[in-house]
Order: sequence, then structure tokens, then C-alpha cells
Amino acid sequence: MIPAQEKEALSVVLEEFGYSPKNCSVMPLGNGLINSTYLVKVNNESFVLQHLNKHVFKSPEQVTNNADYISQHLKAKHDKNQYALQPIWQHQTKSMQNHVNINGEYWRSLHCIENCYTIETIENNEQAKLVANAFAQFTSALTDFDSKLLVDIIPDFHNLSARLTQFESALKQASVERQQQAASIIGYIQSQQEFCTEVNNLNSVLPLRVTHNDTKINNLLFSHSNHKPKAVIDLDTCMAGYLMHDFGDMIRSCCSSIAEDSAEIASMSINFNTLTALTEAYLDGFSETLSEIEQHSLITGVKLMPFMLSIRFLTDFLNGDQYFKTQYPEHNLVRAKNQMQLYKLFCKHHKQLAEIILRKPALNAIA
Repeated sequence: MIPAQEKEALSVVLEEFGYSPKNCSVMPLGNGLINSTYLVKVNNESFVLQHLNKHVFKSPEQVTNNADYISQHLKAKHDKNQYALQPIWQHQTKSMQNHVNINGEYWRSLHCIENCYTIETIENNEQAKLVANAFAQFTSALTDFDSKLLVDIIPDFHNLSARLTQFESALKQASVERQQQAASIIGYIQSQQEFCTEVNNLNSVLPLRVTHNDTKINNLLFSHSNHKPKAVIDLDTCMAGYLMHDFGDMIRSCCSSIAEDSAEIASMSINFNTLTALTEAYLDGFSETLSEIEQHSLITGVKLMPFMLSIRFLTDFLNGDQYFKTQYPEHNLVRAKNQMQLYKLFCKHHKQLAEIILRKPALNAIA
């Protein structure tokens, strides 16, 4: 269902990209929590239109500029057979821009790779290996990309200290009712100072890379013909970052037994077979180029990403649900408790996690 206010804007946007709205079929696409995305079909052609969330992306034109830089780099690698996946690119408007600005609302058009599909959950270990290798290929291909070209689209996006500051600020301003609803998880977050110190210490020694920063499985396109990954999509949050963020988010989103917004947290478990398959393929994708400190940091990253996402969900709940799309009043609180439970499970199984990630004998000594 397309909201009424979007329908009118869509007509103008289509015209800016050189299409007649009368000839186009438009339908919602995907289940993203931030932007509104639509699949457009006209004659035998398909493409994607996306309404960027300016409340999340304060400078949407920087999002589209970053995406162009990365796509151009990956296309150059692809043309030299140095990047096996298909780059995604943005279309230009009639005035040769990579976005449309309508009354302060930003839209863009994206290339649509045909005969592809997305998945929400991993079905088997072979699929897990394909997923991890694709994300590793993406980051590896950007090793020689000048990260100074990229603007920090969301400053401190994966900065735990900044997220904790935002959380404490939201807590002070939250209604008494919401504070009471979240009392138990608020107290638990405030008790995790030792882990927060561990993360801060790592941040001071890890090398920066260009990272995707949203390595969920549904940010991969799979080919209908061979059921292998064909493209990494959603480059909105590509910025300089640490490898532990991308790896941790991939593990977080793929290895829980329940969906990230499920309230059945008592039944949550970790699929260690999937985790092992993901880890082995991810490490192999870097062809032994990771430093020891980076590989060791992946253990922390697995715990960090659900912990930090829990804080983000809780902060949004305390702020009155301004960031993430919600379907009912307690949705963000349920998400926060869900991710905190996953963090607790990873902490509980730290030894097993370390044995899987630190697979080299020389590294096992520092576990």
C-alpha cells in the first residue's frame, strides 16, 4: 500500500527521471526500517525508486554521492575481474543529478538487477558460506578505496560511547511510563561498564576500513539461476569503520533462532553451525590478509552489535519511536530486549565463540 502523500511525489519523481507516470507500475519493495522503497516497471524495464529518510540521513545528497563513489570503484574492479559481484548504480535525472529534491524530500533511482531475490533467514550451511564470502568480497574490494572521499553519513553510527550518551539523554527526557516499562533493561545496560571499556580500548588500536555497516542477509541479492549472491545492496551507511562491526552485524542477524523483533526471547538460541560456516567463509574471503588484532576483535564485534542495537532500539523507544518504523507501541522495547538477550547468550558462550573465530593455533594462545 502506497501512502497518499507518496503517490503524488512519485509522479513528480518519475517525470524527473524521464518517465511518464501513466506508463509506470509502482509497488512497495522490501521491508526496510528506514527508507521507503518502490519497484517501478515500465514496458520491459524495471528500476527502483527510493524516498530517503531525511530524519535519519540529515544530508541525503551525501548518501547518494557516497554511493556513486563506491559503485564506481566496484565497477572498475568488476571490469578487471577483481570483483565477482555485480555493482549497483544510481540513475541520473534529466538534469544529470543523482537525486531529486521535492520540497526538501529526497528521492533517487537505482539500477534493478533482474532475476534476483532476497532472503530473510539462512537455510543451510552452504548458503551461510555464500553470504559471508559475499560480504567479505565487498569489503576486500574496497581495501584500496580512499575512505577520505566518503562523508560520515551518520556520525558515530557504530560508536558505542556516543550511543550510550544518546541513551542517557533519552532516559532523562523519557516519560515516567516508558522508563518504568524499560526499567529492567535500563539497569542491565548501566551494569555493563567492563564490556564498554573493552570496546573503547579496541577502538583505539584497530585499523579503519571502508565498511558496509548493515550486513544483514537481506542486503544481498541472490540469482534465480544459480541461487548464489549476485550483489551487495544498500550502500547508505558505507563509511570508514572497523571490520568487527560488519562481521558482528552479520552474525547477529543470521545466527539467532528467532526474528529480531520476536518477544519469545526465552526460546532464543544461537545456531553455532551457521555461525561456524559464516566465520570460516568470511575469514577465507580475506585471503589471510587480516591482522591478528582484527581477527581477535571479531569476538568482541559479535557481542557488540546486538548490545549496541539494543541500546539504539531502547533509545528510540524512550524518545517516542522517532527513528525506527514500528507496528505497535512497545515494538522498539521488544526489539531492545530481544537483542540484549542475544548479547547475553554470546557472552555466555564466549569460549566457544573464541574457538570458532580464532582458528589459528598462534591466535588461540591469546583467547
